[in-house]
Amino acid sequence: QVTDCHVSADPAAGYRGINPRLNLESCLDRVREWAPDLVLATGDLSDDASEESFRYLAEQFGTLSVPVMALPGNHDDPGLLRKYFASSALDGPLVFNGESWQLVLLNSVVDGEVPGRLGQAMLRKLEIVLKQNELPKLIALHHQPLLVGSPWIDKYPLLEPESFWKVLRDRDDVRLVLWGHIHHAVDIDVSGIRALGSPSTSSNSLPGMERFAFDESGPACRWLELHADGSFDTGILFAA
Repeated sequence: QVTDCHVSADPAAGYRGINPRLNLESCLDRVREWAPDLVLATGDLSDDASEESFRYLAEQFGTLSVPVMALPGNHDDPGLLRKYFASSALDGPLVFNGESWQLVLLNSVVDGEVPGRLGQAMLRKLEIVLKQNELPKLIALHHQPLLVGSPWIDKYPLLEPESFWKVLRDRDDVRLVLWGHIHHAVDIDVSGIRALGSPSTSSNSLPGMERFAFDESGPACRWLELHADGSFDTGILFAA
């Protein structure tokens, strides 16, 4: 899972005091070494929603030579995301049915707003998708669907998250919910579902802070191994 790259059209543009392009490239070097089968790109890939930023992003992700499933964040232009990443979640869930797992990506972006929302139409589509099979399921979105204890970013969560969790209630096949947006890692159990927030490839904050507090550990992404028996392993992959 690669998230919150925050790159701009200008290669020299900074983000929170760092160069996000250099940090992304460093993270992707580690991803390439790790040799994944699939990459989930979970939003705020661009910082300025420019076409040049998406062109650059597509080139960089293309160096991995693996499929990329993408969804937008509040900084992205959804139309440009789809132009440069053909497998993108926009109007409905983006679904990948593998031999052992079902992956479902959701667009939580509200045009012109920083917080997110999953409307009733999207949630109805999600219900239908989840009933397609009994495979263990991973669901990804951009905004955090629960508060993570960092007030600076908890101001901008997924709104009305109870509607989302209601869809997942009593489904023991939903194993994982992933998101970006928060610029640090969290790991929370929600009634048996592993809820994981992931760090940014650009700049991260120490968790539990009133204001963004730079984390010296540097840029990172999340690795996941999804096993045929429905179990999984996960951890944080730091930049080279």
